[in-house]
Amino acid sequence: MAMREIPIEILEGFKVPDAVLLCRRGDTWTVERDGLKAGAFISGSLRDCERLYPEPNGQLILSRDGGDTVSARISAISAKFFSVAEKILGLRDISAEESYEMLLSKAVGSRSLVNLGNLIATIMKAAETARIQPDRHIVLSHGTSRIQELVEDICNSWAREAVSRIAKPSRFPDVEIPNGLTDEILDSALQRAGEDQAVYDDLRSDIEFAQGIIRAAFGKELESEAGFYDSSATDNVCSMLEAIDTSGCIVILKDSASGVCDYLFSDTASFTRAQPRNVGDFVAKLTDGRYGLGNDSQEFELILDGGKLILDETPGMAHGNMKFEVLFIVKSLSDKVIALENAELSREMSRLHMRRGSSAEDLLVRLAETTGGILNIERDICAIFGWEFTGNGRMESLNDLMEAVDLEPMQPQRPAGSGKTRF
Repeated sequence: MAMREIPIEILEGFKVPDAVLLCRRGDTWTVERDGLKAGAFISGSLRDCERLYPEPNGQLILSRDGGDTVSARISAISAKFFSVAEKILGLRDISAEESYEMLLSKAVGSRSLVNLGNLIATIMKAAETARIQPDRHIVLSHGTSRIQELVEDICNSWAREAVSRIAKPSRFPDVEIPNGLTDEILDSALQRAGEDQAVYDDLRSDIEFAQGIIRAAFGKELESEAGFYDSSATDNVCSMLEAIDTSGCIVILKDSASGVCDYLFSDTASFTRAQPRNVGDFVAKLTDGRYGLGNDSQEFELILDGGKLILDETPGMAHGNMKFEVLFIVKSLSDKVIALENAELSREMSRLHMRRGSSAEDLLVRLAETTGGILNIERDICAIFGWEFTGNGRMESLNDLMEAVDLEPMQPQRPAGSGKTRF
């Protein structure tokens, strides 16, 4: 699988506050202590014919051949971690280069690197969305397909690192790899080559050969590592979305094709209606399988599409029939509908020109749509991810979005219902 190139033009103005960036090219190090200049530092590190690619652990590599070999590597470390470690290492009689090698090795081993890949991926998604699909943003991808993409990326990363260590055993590691990986590659190369030294030498430096060995002998380790990075990325998204308060709201899923509405239950045994504290909490429970969706594989994408938050349970299908609008509706309105007797339900449906036989959930959504009882989280998500807000067809920039948020009056709270539950 070819690595995904990072176009340097999107790095203009790219900032990583409170971080220090290091670029190692052979035995030469360059350091940028001001994370606010990260974009210029990364772009300026590239030489002729080199391209930029992300590593799964968040580092960036500079390569001339699509990422198979590495010309240089860029890492980011928190300024606090860098400062403390630098003071400690400064007490020892070692060169600056050795100090940086030890510092980076420690950061890689403790997984304390700033994930540049994730930060840039957000910018790339926004750029692609603006260029290709102006009304579609992927908030989160989750499931086996996402894991397999990571498995392949990590396999490529391990293969590059293993071949590099075989060529120069004394070098400090840039990527953590499983114990015994290089020995497995060397043993397999020896078995394949027999007595042919030239073939053996070629196999020792063959990236594709190393990748094959890794897939065959370290499959479980690959899956475990992919799970770690997938979980880290998901936790990051959930943390970002915790700022969007949904307490006091229940969740309704509206089938995008049929329009049928249904409660999302957090417990299918007791039918406890989902009432997440915030959007981050909703996403976390969604990925943990707490909501018991119909798709056993839990393969889904959460998408901001046309001003709506869409749960797509068929992300691999262009016209999948398992797409639902995620509606956060104020619980007081839900309580009001639940408290209605059958005759009152019928009168409300008639007043709203709803067809006979519609469900109480359909009535709840119709009432919410007509009274403003649906929480509009599109502009909040756009602000968090830095996306262009297009919900009302008039917004053209994030500045416009923030001005609109400042001008928007507060939504009044509605009185609570009786709490009687019949459906």
